[in-house]
This record gives sequence, structure tokens and C-alpha cells, in this order.
Amino acid sequence: MIRTICAVLLLGASTMAMAEGTIDGWVRVHGHAYPLHPVTVRVYDAATGEAVPGLVTENNPDGTYQITGVPNGEYKVHYDAHGEVSRYLDELAGSVYCDAAACDIANTGSVIVVNDDTRTLNANLLEGAIFGGRVVDGSSRPLEGVTVEFFDEHGEPYCCGRLTDENGRWQRPMYFPASYYVLARYADPSPFRPRLWADDDCSGCDVTATGSPIDIPYFVNYNGINIRLIEVGPDPSIEIRDVAQQKYSGSWFNPERDGEGFIVEVLDREGPGGVGQEVVVFWFTYTPDGEQAWMVGTGTLNGRVAEVEFEITEGASFGSLFSAADVVRERWGALRLEFLNCNHGHAQYAGAFGSGQLDVTRLSAIEGLDCGDPAGEVISGNPALSGAWFNPARDGQGFILEFTGESNLLAYWFTYGADGGQMWLLGLGNVDEEGNASVNMLQASGGRFGDRFNAEDVSLQAWGDVSFQFGACDDASYNWTAPQPYGSGGFNITRLTVLKNSDC
Repeated sequence: MIRTICAVLLLGASTMAMAEGTIDGWVRVHGHAYPLHPVTVRVYDAATGEAVPGLVTENNPDGTYQITGVPNGEYKVHYDAHGEVSRYLDELAGSVYCDAAACDIANTGSVIVVNDDTRTLNANLLEGAIFGGRVVDGSSRPLEGVTVEFFDEHGEPYCCGRLTDENGRWQRPMYFPASYYVLARYADPSPFRPRLWADDDCSGCDVTATGSPIDIPYFVNYNGINIRLIEVGPDPSIEIRDVAQQKYSGSWFNPERDGEGFIVEVLDREGPGGVGQEVVVFWFTYTPDGEQAWMVGTGTLNGRVAEVEFEITEGASFGSLFSAADVVRERWGALRLEFLNCNHGHAQYAGAFGSGQLDVTRLSAIEGLDCGDPAGEVISGNPALSGAWFNPARDGQGFILEFTGESNLLAYWFTYGADGGQMWLLGLGNVDEEGNASVNMLQASGGRFGDRFNAEDVSLQAWGDVSFQFGACDDASYNWTAPQPYGSGGFNITRLTVLKNSDC
């Protein structure tokens, strides 16, 4: 099917007295520098509406075209796009809507060619190839009212989302060719999370999911995005019991995936928009290629469910070579963490490395906020120092400190290796009466992200020692000693987060 777009300009005459002229220009996608190609450009006699023999060409891959040998006269120019295209908008015709029925040479202006002039007609046309598909549940039943959203390969959203109809179908025009990712979701809260049909490879179908994106070329209707939303959840044998939100603070992991995990901090302030409680989640894990990786996410804990958007960093160096200006931050993806009770939870994630779900179990708890402590317990002393610490001048790295007892310290250090890649360290230490702690830090290796993770591949090696000196509630310092290339050094740090129900 061919949809024709008419683009016309009324141009004045030249004073030169030649019998022929030229019409040239380019055809681009409206709002972008993308050339529109292939487009057939034809010249019509303005008076008769008949095509002028020989005055036709196909534009070049860069969008430009040229028609020479145009006799003196008044003409109309058509741009014919080939393929399954739903609509075009011709801006040169005064933003007049133009489709198969209305794109008529009789209702547009004309161009006058005289005296060897070159008349340039640059057309900005809006493409509207249809992009669509169907959303069903795990039993292949259509799902109505699902929001389908669209993103480019950089994670930037395209306006606008679409809702599925009673048959589970959705479609919308896409205005220029690119690679798209699709996310389908119900309005939260919802038990449904996206999974593609088995013959698709979008691996969770989130904005930055692994697998191939959907490539939409020019002039092609693409209606093959079939998404299955299956109901996923934790082990049904786990008892669900509400607890005080501050008790969720601590470290969580899956025992079968020892070597990676989450650190949850329920903060002492309301969530965005006054909804729930603000929560920060740190994820220490690995890349699909086996390098260490860590992500930080901030979001809302609403009831038993925490939802955060993860960010990942790169580009910085270790120690004295670190510069905050070198830190590059990118959106990684999202996490939904449902706490079933004080010791068990269920995580669902989708991001740059892939998507999946796993059950998690408590690994550590803050002294005074443990499951057996009173619901309204307010912690003080060393446990109240638990939280994230950093140096503002060295923003982009820092420590997570958990006081699992008055003198017991679990420390995580999120920083960078000698090559600029992410590095995370962890270790246990003791705090003396003067507020000093020494921690033997370990570095993990051998893990891989997602389904490729095997706990037997993970090994821990001694990295070096970090000592902390705690003064006031918001001030501390640290020093490290390690083999080369890390050497030794130290900096002051200040508190970044304050946990809910802590009073220092």
C-alpha cells in the first residue's frame, strides 16, 4: 500500500530567461536529522494534474534529490513513500493532514519554475508506521488495561503509552526507525510481571533488558510484540507476617547464591510524595562477564513492598586517583522487593544485565532492630551509626556500615579497582571502647549475574585492612592498607543516611 504525502511551495520567478530549471531538496523525518528514504519525487502539471513525463526521481540514501530539465511552468511536487505506512504529515503544505484520500494535488499550492532557476523544496515528513502486539496471561488469556510503554536503547522513554483493549491488543504509530524496548505492566500494586513468549529473546522485556531490541525499519507495520504476563511470587509455604518497617534494614541474600546480596536501609524520612517510607537498596553482584558490579537504588517502602530504581556507575579510579568528575552514572533497571516477614523476602528485578526473581533470607540485622526486639525500639550508641557513609568531595563511592552488635561491625566498601571498573569489598570487625574498628576486608570473584551464577565458582580473597575512627554521630575517618596497586591512604567521611528508629 502506498501513502502519498504532498509537499508544495509557491515560489517567485527569476529574472533569467532560460527555458528550463531544477527542483531539488531533501526529505527528512520531522523533528530529526534522519533522512527519509526511499521516497519517489514526481512533478505534476499544476493546471492539468497530470504527471510530467521524465520528471521523476528517487531520492538518495541521505534524503537528497534533484530533478533537472524542468521546463518553465507551474508545477506541483509529490513525495511518494512506499510500504505499509499509516499516515504522513506534510509540513510544507502548512501542516495540513495528508493521507491516502486527502493527499490530492488539487487542494495544494504550486511551485513556479522559470529561467533556469533552481527551486529547493525541503520536506520534513512525519512517519507513522504501526507498532503493535498482544498481551496475555500465563494461560494465554487476553489481558485488558495493561499499560505498554516504549523506550529507546538508551532507556529514554517515548511518548506515549498505550492500554490494551479487551482482546489484549495494543498499537501505536512510531515516528522514525530505531531500536525499541517495550515494557508492559499493570498499575501497581499488581501480581503480574512481564515475561515474553518463549520464542522471543527480550529476557523480561524491560527497558534495558538483555536480548535483542525490536528493530523498526521505515515503512513497515510491526505487529509482532507478543508479551506474556505471568503471575510470579515467593514460596507459598512461607508465612506472611507484617512487622515494623525499620526491621527490614540489614543484609539479605539467597543461601543458594552465597557470594552476592542486597543491603536494605529503611530511612528516617517519608517516601517520595509522602507515600510510605524512603528506602535505599544496595546490590553487590557481578556482571554477566564475571566482573564485580554494584548498584544503588532509591525508592519507596509501602507496607511490605519496596520498589527502587537502580543506578550503576563506572569510570573512576581507586584511592588518591579518584575524582568525582570521572564517575559516570547510568540507569540500570528496577527492583521490587517484597518482605514476607522479618526474615524472608522475594525479589524481582529487570535491568541492563537481565531479569529474574529469587527468594531472599536475612543475612544480618542491626542491633536493636532485630526480629526479636520490640516494634518501637529506638536504637542508640554504636548501632545508631549504621547506614551509608561517604566523603562529599569523593561522591560516587562509599561505605555501608552495619552494627550487628554494640561492638560488632559489618562493613561494605563500594569503590573502584585499579582499572576503573567497579569493586566491592566486605568484612567483619570489632569496635573498641574508644570508637576504633579494624576490619579485614575480603574481595569476591568468580560470580556471574543471573542464571549463570554458581556459588561454587565464587571465591573470597584477603584484600587488605580498613580501620575506622568514629567521633561524633556524623563524623568519622578511615584508613586502608593493602598490597599494590592499592597501597595505603585515608580520608574523612560523613553520614549519608540515617536509619528509621535510630537516635544518635
